[in-house]
Amino acid sequence: MQPQTRMNGHEAVESWAESQESRAPTVDGSGQPVDVNEVKAAIVRALPEQSALPPYAELCELREVLLGHIEVLKPLAAERINRLNHGTLAWYRKRAKLDSIPYEVCQGLGSGLQSAASHVRSLGYTLLFLVEKSGVLGRGE
Repeated sequence: MQPQTRMNGHEAVESWAESQESRAPTVDGSGQPVDVNEVKAAIVRALPEQSALPPYAELCELREVLLGHIEVLKPLAAERINRLNHGTLAWYRKRAKLDSIPYEVCQGLGSGLQSAASHVRSLGYTLLFLVEKSGVLGRGE
C-alpha cells in the first residue's frame, strides 16, 4: 500500500490496522525493542488534525518520543533500503530521504510555537517513512 500524499496520523495508523493488528515487536541490532503500538501512538500525536496548536512543553516531550523511535527504526529501514537495487530511482529516493534524517533530527524546535509544531509534524512524517520502510509491520521495501 502506497502512502497518500496528504495523510494525517490517524489515517496512517488506520491503514496499518487493516492487516497488521497483532504483529509481534521486532528488535534491531542493538537489542532495543520496537513497540509498534507505541510508534503508532507517537505518529498519531505528531500528525493531528486540529486548529489549535498544543502547548510548547507537550511538543518538547513529543519530540523526544519521536527521536527515540527514529533512532531505533533508522538502522532497520537502512538495512532494507540497502537491499534494493542500487542506482534505481526507488533506491535513490529512499536513500536520499534516509540520508536527510540526521539533519532533520539535529534541528531544534525553534523559539515559536508554530515552528515547534512544524518540526514535530515533520518528525512524525519521518517516523511514518521509517515504519513503512523498516519492515516492522511486515511490509515495505
